[in-house]
Amino acid sequence: MANPLPVSEVVRYVKRQLDGDPVLQQVAVIGEISNFKRYASGHCYFTLKDESSRMKAVMFARDAKTLTFDPTDGMNVIVVARVTMYESTGDVQLYVELMRQDGVGQLYERFEARKRELEAKGWFDDERKRPLPAFPERIGIVTSPKGAALHDIATTLRRRAPHVAITFAPVAVQGATSAPQVANAIRWMNERTDCDVLIVGRGGGSIEELWAFNEDAVVEAIFESDIPVISAVGHETDFTLADFVADVRAATPTAAAELATATIEAQRKDVERLGLQLHRVVTTQVASLRERVERMQQSYGLKSPRYTILQKRERFSQAEIRLEQGVLKQVATARHQLVHSSQRLDVRNLQHVFRAQQARFGQFEERLVRLRPLERPTDQFARLTGRLASVSPLAVLARGYTLVEQDGSYVKDVKQLHDGLVTIRFRDGHAVAEVKERHDGEETRRTDV
Repeated sequence: MANPLPVSEVVRYVKRQLDGDPVLQQVAVIGEISNFKRYASGHCYFTLKDESSRMKAVMFARDAKTLTFDPTDGMNVIVVARVTMYESTGDVQLYVELMRQDGVGQLYERFEARKRELEAKGWFDDERKRPLPAFPERIGIVTSPKGAALHDIATTLRRRAPHVAITFAPVAVQGATSAPQVANAIRWMNERTDCDVLIVGRGGGSIEELWAFNEDAVVEAIFESDIPVISAVGHETDFTLADFVADVRAATPTAAAELATATIEAQRKDVERLGLQLHRVVTTQVASLRERVERMQQSYGLKSPRYTILQKRERFSQAEIRLEQGVLKQVATARHQLVHSSQRLDVRNLQHVFRAQQARFGQFEERLVRLRPLERPTDQFARLTGRLASVSPLAVLARGYTLVEQDGSYVKDVKQLHDGLVTIRFRDGHAVAEVKERHDGEETRRTDV
């Protein structure tokens, strides 16, 4: 018997063997995700399993950033990973570098992409969805004649609303031909124009089995339907594009039949409730009118109508008198103003005023005749005065010239100047200056200070 080895040494040996195998350095593994956890660090830990085995797996944050989808439990994926052993626990693990969805996962990616596209186009908006009729007379059903969905819908309708008629369009709900059949059945129901609401659905199944209700033909037929559509595809956890575009989504076919109709008992209760509301409203209005009539009956006007009429007649008479007095007063005032204006416009008065003004005009004309001989001397005096002013020394000074005076006489040329003070006269005053230097054109004489 060989010497026993520590656990750590065995683990390291196995790890070296695994790390040294080139096949295990990059291997593609297919399996189902379970126990998936993404931590705040970005690292993802999960288990990859199939029908008989399972392996722990880790995808570090740097590799997890390359994911184009959100991994969830139950999702089938294909991973590219390195197989090695984690020494602390001795577990063989997959260190995942790449991950993509497998099979169903690819359908799921197509589903999500188409969903985002239709949502952006507004096909799922609540504003375009129509309410279901409260009391439908005929309900259309589009489903398989072999599935349990038809039985569940028909049973529920017979129980809740046996008076409602049913129009059934049998179609395949799975396989390559199912989508065109479902779309054509929806359009055929619209062409009939006698259905009040339409139930489209089938029982539960995998995403592949429900895929017909994600096809464009079915989604467009529901979107274009003039009849309100209830989508009843699969079970409560199953969702298809038909559910999002339909006017109402039911969790199951049975729930769709319940949404489409109200039970006779429920309708009877609604009628009773509305009857009670109507009775309360009418009773309240009758009581209010009765109280108003009683108040009017107790009023003094109705008890003594003759007195009321006399009162109104007296008020009318008083108003008539006030109106007459007002009119008479206005007529008198207008007559007085007319007489006054006539007096002012009397022709005799106008003649008197004209003669007075004519006499005054004659007086002014006589005065003007007396003043005419004075016009020529006055004009002559004005001309002489103007000539005298033009030769006046003051006029010269006003033009900017000055007068120089020395020893009491005005200086006419520079040779008359001698040493001493001179007076320079301006238009508005005079100044005293001292002669220091003279220039007579021949020589310059300077006076020392």
